[in-house]
Amino acid sequence: MATSVRTTKAREPLGRRRATSERRTKGRLRELCDEVLASYRIAIGEDLVTEEDRESAQQQLKTFVPRLA
Repeated sequence: MATSVRTTKAREPLGRRRATSERRTKGRLRELCDEVLASYRIAIGEDLVTEEDRESAQQQLKTFVPRLA
C-alpha cells in the first residue's frame, strides 16, 4: 500500500504555522494561564481581589448605577 504525502503552502519550513493561526491560539493560551494562576492562588489561600481592587470597583459602580430613592 502506498501512502500519499500532501504538501501545503500554509506552513513554512519546519512545520511553522501561519501568523493568523498563532494569533487565535495565543488568546486561548493566555486564558488558560490566567485560570491556572487563579487556581494556584486560591489553593495557597491568597485572595484574588485586593482591597484596592474592591475600592476601585465600588467607585466605578457608583458612576454606573444611580442611587435608588
